[in-house]
Amino acid sequence: MGRKRYCDYLRIFATFAVVVLHVAAANWHIPDVNGPEWAAFNFYDSIVRWGVPVFVMISGSLFLERDIPVKKIYSKYILRMAAAFIFWTLFYMLMTPDIFADGIISGLKAHIETIVSGHYHMWFVLMIIGIYMCIPIIKKIVSDEKTTKYFLVLSFVFAFLIPWLIQIINDFAAYKSEGATRLVGAVNANITTMGMQMVLGYSFYFVLGYYLDHKEIEKKYRSIVYIIGVAGFAFTITADLLVALRTQQCFGSYYDNFTVNVLCEAVAVHTLFRYHKFRSRKLNRFAAVLSKYGFGAYLIHAFFIEKLSAVFHLNTLSFNAFVSVPAISVLVFLLAFCTSAVLNQIPIIKTYIV
Repeated sequence: MGRKRYCDYLRIFATFAVVVLHVAAANWHIPDVNGPEWAAFNFYDSIVRWGVPVFVMISGSLFLERDIPVKKIYSKYILRMAAAFIFWTLFYMLMTPDIFADGIISGLKAHIETIVSGHYHMWFVLMIIGIYMCIPIIKKIVSDEKTTKYFLVLSFVFAFLIPWLIQIINDFAAYKSEGATRLVGAVNANITTMGMQMVLGYSFYFVLGYYLDHKEIEKKYRSIVYIIGVAGFAFTITADLLVALRTQQCFGSYYDNFTVNVLCEAVAVHTLFRYHKFRSRKLNRFAAVLSKYGFGAYLIHAFFIEKLSAVFHLNTLSFNAFVSVPAISVLVFLLAFCTSAVLNQIPIIKTYIV
């Protein structure tokens, strides 16, 4: 099995996308929604929402084509994720200002929720652990193309399309029509009764990554994928802005990873990298090395965002938001990858923590 070069590049860019997302979101709730700062945060937040879905798609394309024994899934991959979750959860807890100001016991009690759930970005690790546990089942799904398509269609309809349409009705029609409000309530009740949890969640992106990796998209159809992707970007930016201006409150429901617009973004970006010819051997080798540091960079990047703001007073409100978001994102990205590169030179840390 040859190395999937596009996955190396995609992982690096997806990591940067997540950094931009968290940088833009850090002060997203503070500015007036009528001002340029919030418009800038909304713009940057909208154009990088594909980052997490693409991470999951990469994992699907790499894991589902291999026959990995259940024992190895737990002893190697899940163990590593669990160790990383525990280590970084404790790390971020200890980095909390005055964590033990009233004593160790009081500090632990005060942050018990953080200890259990992790820092705000650590949910991703728990989600990946859940998917890894389901790999033997998902392998059965992708072993047959018809079953794979059936799963993706069901998941798209119940995890994306219906909730997305209900959200649109709520935001752009329900306030005008009492009938629309009743319709939304009835549909929501019926979906809950059906209990379609089996096709909900990030397993869709996991399977989709594998499917798109193995299914050839003809060149003439790729243009359509890109057009739909651009439409997804435009919708994400515009829909959240319109609702925010109407309600005069920060609004981000269309940022969700299970909206059709974000799905369109993710598929377009994945397709762009999947069919790009990476011909430079030197650049490919560099990307292969750099991509290995992506997980560690993801885990540590939140620390740099917070410390740059708390210690150096450098945040997205320090200067023009349209400039500050990309500038701080690049700085955090470089700091995170450099730190991850150093940590990856330490044997035990490399194996279990990053």
